Amino acid sequence: MPFTEDDDSLPVMEILKRFVQIAATCLGLAIIVIGLFYAMDVFHLILAMLKSPTTLAEPIRELADSFGGRAFDIKLPDRTIPLANLIALMVYCLGVLAGALLTMALMQTGAKIVSLTAGDRTAVKQMLQSAFGSRLQPRSLPPEPEERRGPRRV
Repeated sequence: MPFTEDDDSLPVMEILKRFVQIAATCLGLAIIVIGLFYAMDVFHLILAMLKSPTTLAEPIRELADSFGGRAFDIKLPDRTIPLANLIALMVYCLGVLAGALLTMALMQTGAKIVSLTAGDRTAVKQMLQSAFGSRLQPRSLPPEPEERRGPRRV
């Protein structure tokens, strides 16, 4: 007896395709949430550094001691410049900057995954237009001059 297919049923490959799209979209959303969590952590660290710079004293001192400490100090006749502390502060700030850039890259990757696996782009455009109103109309390109288009074909 041949396989009879109902009009309401979907082929197995179509169901599998939709399942993979849903799983990839959920993965992209999870990556965005993880990136958002890390972004909040990085910005909380930056805010804590701005509110109370003394919280950096111990990590900077430990980092400076780890690669030489006072061996890098520059001794002048009237004072000593703790160069190791300056290097440690730069390394610490570059680490925070790298963390912020990686976090933004993580969120961008999640957004690209969601964008590629989301179904209907026109539905998303319509939703955005209904949310923001008609003030944000898509830009249209100006018409090309007649000499660039070439002769008109009839």
